[in-house]
Amino acid sequence: MKKTIRLTSAAMAAIIAISCVTFGAFADDTSEYLDIDAGYADVITGGWEVNSGNTSMSKNPEANAAFKKATAELDGVSYKAIAVLGTQVVAGTNYAILCRATPVYPDATPEVKVMYIYEDLEGNAEITGFQTIIGEMLDGGFAANRGKFAISKNKTVYSAFKKAMEGLTGVSYKPVAYLGKQVVAGSNYLILCRSRVVYPGAPFEWSLVTVNKALDGSVSIVDINTLELGNTDDTAAEGGNMSVQIPNPWQEYQTVSEAAKAAGLSFNAPNKLGKHKLSYIQAADGIVEVRYTKTGNEICIRKGAGTDDISGDFGTYKNVTEKKIGGCTVTLKGNGDGVISAVWTDGECSYSIYSENELTGKFVKSIIAKIG
Repeated sequence: MKKTIRLTSAAMAAIIAISCVTFGAFADDTSEYLDIDAGYADVITGGWEVNSGNTSMSKNPEANAAFKKATAELDGVSYKAIAVLGTQVVAGTNYAILCRATPVYPDATPEVKVMYIYEDLEGNAEITGFQTIIGEMLDGGFAANRGKFAISKNKTVYSAFKKAMEGLTGVSYKPVAYLGKQVVAGSNYLILCRSRVVYPGAPFEWSLVTVNKALDGSVSIVDINTLELGNTDDTAAEGGNMSVQIPNPWQEYQTVSEAAKAAGLSFNAPNKLGKHKLSYIQAADGIVEVRYTKTGNEICIRKGAGTDDISGDFGTYKNVTEKKIGGCTVTLKGNGDGVISAVWTDGECSYSIYSENELTGKFVKSIIAKIG
């Protein structure tokens, strides 16, 4: 069965007569970022010119120089430039640069944003706004990718994307960056793609494609949104069109039993874990999450149907070990002598523990004994 998507009215008429599939080729580059050279750029609404060539910073020296100047004296947040998405010629040049933004404090939650930079004719550069794609993971939404963004460096995501796109007609999608993950009943992957309606001379656009990999391994397209350059967070606050809306599948509950029932699971969780008190309960399709807090720390515990990793933790750790605890093999992760993350499965359900600060192995073992 072929899949179709909704298109803008301007493009619809042009593709009615198209019957063949043109699925964008995938680049298998070994660099950090995808090198896609389509041969020309396109001007879209608002005067923005979509970058249809290589998106890496190294291949866009003018944009890279403007980025360095604009961020040179920033404090409090570290910005990692991922890709140059487009430019707009004014009295000078506006640049749209995809970034990972990470507050400068321990265990900070990164975000994915489009940074807008204006460089005047004298070479002075300043940040003029941001367009947030993935914000803080406060309510179970998408968590920003903490690793490499190139699709070729994320084989599981790349494979799911290719499979989900099989048979898609009318629009060609080329993946540029894997932005983040959302833990549901399975996983949702958010992928930035350069897209173009399949007809001669059609302009390029940027699209945010959400692909779901279910617990049984099946994949599907969940959503496709257009990322319109120039729409900043301020524009959205003033009632403008952001065109980037990431759905939140989680629902808050007052009791663990209510949340477990909504998720279709049984789940035992105490009111306290040492000095940590139960502070928040939520559930999505097939997953329950409870959070425990004390001054200076929060512990997040999840249980979900199936055996996939449901932690949503993309961190890289110095120490990763496996231990038999309560009859299960538990993967323990941390950067010192303690544990930040623990994941395991009993063969039917998956579990995870994540703490802002490291916990002792003994404490983690006691937590595992209390939940189920």
